[in-house]
Amino acid sequence: MANTIAEAIKEAVTEVITTYTGNSPELTATEARKEDFALAEISSIIGLTGEKLQGAFVVSMERELLFQLMQALLGEAPKDLNQEALDMAGELSNMICGGFRRRFEKFGTTLKASVPSMITGKDYKVHSLCKTPRVTFKFKVGDHPLYIEFCLDKIG
Repeated sequence: MANTIAEAIKEAVTEVITTYTGNSPELTATEARKEDFALAEISSIIGLTGEKLQGAFVVSMERELLFQLMQALLGEAPKDLNQEALDMAGELSNMICGGFRRRFEKFGTTLKASVPSMITGKDYKVHSLCKTPRVTFKFKVGDHPLYIEFCLDKIG
């Protein structure tokens, strides 16, 4: 069982990526961020709510990693970032966030998740609704980075 939020995120990423691709992701850095600039070309933003908590779970990656994951999962990858690719990015984010939420429940709190909102591009910002800084977990999957950003605030 994960003893910390960081362990819960690491276990969830490892479970999803390893199960579906056979690649074992490596956590390479963890940092608190206040900046709003996006970390990668594709971001999936999932809102989180609980009885006395609200926050966000953001999964970001470059198209090369997404296409590599699609190749492993589906046996083929698109040549361009299309709706199928965005759907896959959203589904991967749902699975990682779901794995995290299952582990987070062991801390005694249930979190509900929104449908992922997808953002793509080069120079965009992800404005957090959290008052606390987002914590960013940088993973390496093969030669590509995968970023998980997480924040959670108490409400009420």
